[in-house]
Amino acid sequence: MTSGSKAAVNIIQILANLPDFLREPILRKKLKEFYIFDESDKRETIAMALNAASSIQTEKLAMLAKTWMEVLSEFDTSRIVLMLRLYCEGILNDHSVIEKLNIDCLIQAFMTLDEVKKQKFIDCLKEAMLSVPNRHKIKEMMPAAALGILEMK
Repeated sequence: MTSGSKAAVNIIQILANLPDFLREPILRKKLKEFYIFDESDKRETIAMALNAASSIQTEKLAMLAKTWMEVLSEFDTSRIVLMLRLYCEGILNDHSVIEKLNIDCLIQAFMTLDEVKKQKFIDCLKEAMLSVPNRHKIKEMMPAAALGILEMK
């Protein structure tokens, strides 16, 4: 594990351990900063986050993912699509991250969102998936439960 990866794991673990009232504003600030990064820094950040997520306890990852989705849903759809596209590309670049990730935990966090936020994420994820090269591969890699969510209305 590189020092950058270790730092990402530490940061994600710290965020996961924070109470909601602290985690939410910090995530909001970090997400705003993310969009200022150049393309390579965005991709590196996503890769580190994907790799670090598998080392977080399931309950803490669910809380962190829910907060991340709630905060991200405040952004305009073009920014959400960009973020989700970069995640899709990160998964395509390193297939092993999807296998290490606790998808059920992420789906559980997603399901706790209100219906408007769920639909916004579904729409943005579909658009993001359509914009990546080899989009059929990302769909093939998705667990059945995640594909089922994409079919929600």
